[in-house]
Amino acid sequence: MRRKFYFLEPSKVATQHIYLLGGYLRALANSQTIARDFDLIVCASKSTLSNLPASLISRLHCVRVFVMNPEKRRLTIKTLVEFSVVLWRMWRLRQGDVLFVSCVLPTTFVLIEFANRVLKRSGIYVVLHGEIEGLYPTSRQSILSNGYWAAAWLRLRAPDSLISLVVLDDFIKDRLVHSFPEKLRQTNVFVVHHPVFPLHTQAILRAPPTVGFLGYRTRAKSFESFAALAAQLPSMDFVAIGGGKVEDLRSGAVQLLAGKDAYLDEIARCTVACFPYTASYTCCLSASALDALAAGVQILAMDRPFFSELASYFGPDVVVTVANASQLAEALPRFGAGSGEQGRLLRLRKVAASKFGVDAVQRSFEALPDVCR
Repeated sequence: MRRKFYFLEPSKVATQHIYLLGGYLRALANSQTIARDFDLIVCASKSTLSNLPASLISRLHCVRVFVMNPEKRRLTIKTLVEFSVVLWRMWRLRQGDVLFVSCVLPTTFVLIEFANRVLKRSGIYVVLHGEIEGLYPTSRQSILSNGYWAAAWLRLRAPDSLISLVVLDDFIKDRLVHSFPEKLRQTNVFVVHHPVFPLHTQAILRAPPTVGFLGYRTRAKSFESFAALAAQLPSMDFVAIGGGKVEDLRSGAVQLLAGKDAYLDEIARCTVACFPYTASYTCCLSASALDALAAGVQILAMDRPFFSELASYFGPDVVVTVANASQLAEALPRFGAGSGEQGRLLRLRKVAASKFGVDAVQRSFEALPDVCR
């Protein structure tokens, strides 16, 4: 009987993380190695499956699972729903099968670790996203926060745990293994990069040169610093893109985004994407920065670890970092002329050929020990 590779998404519904999920699934579906040895089975909510491209879904065997909407912030109930979905797949795993869990709450991860001390299943890989940042707290964390439970998972984890941790970039793995050698090792932490799809759009650059703030306005992202830059640099326009709308900081005009592609289209119309982040992103990715890469927009950011990693990897024609807010104000006017459409196309080609490209993500899946054995 053929082995099975289960790709389980027990957390997201509708279009949440749909580009990430689509990238993972495209990489898996393209793999001749996996097709040779495994039946590929995708387990996700009905709404998630319906929002994935039909051309992709037709290549996969899909199973619907019950998922609680992540926007309903009932931590206990959502944890139990996630855990029940994952536990059922763990129970049904046979020797040689692989279970790849694309996203869970840290509270769920704690329960999975305890359950597998009894089940003793191998071949399980669990991805932690931004919650991994909770292992580097800057202040006391509430028991209701994801960070508290990420730290609890690490404390309770057995060094010889059969469950492998998957992270989204190399610098995250390096930092975790270095910080927690008694719990995490090179042999049980794996990297499957966040897939980035270069966007080929007809979006026309805004005039005058435009600086974009991307994503939600959380405290760590320092939207106030972005607004202060707008006041300092009257020769440039500043827009905030996120939460389903685009706000022009000069006029105050707000435009609603129509359709899931409109967000990336609006980013592509910016001259530069600015990330004045002052905290966090010590050990996690900024999804908004990856959206900027997908749109081919040059990035200017504070030198938080993730952005420094991007700058080192891609070079200054894609990502530039600075040490403080005053240097942001000095650097922005140099982006004023932009590099036009040709520069954007060059950046898109670089992203497609990078570790974030679908081909590279495919190789990451094929390199997992329980796949390549």
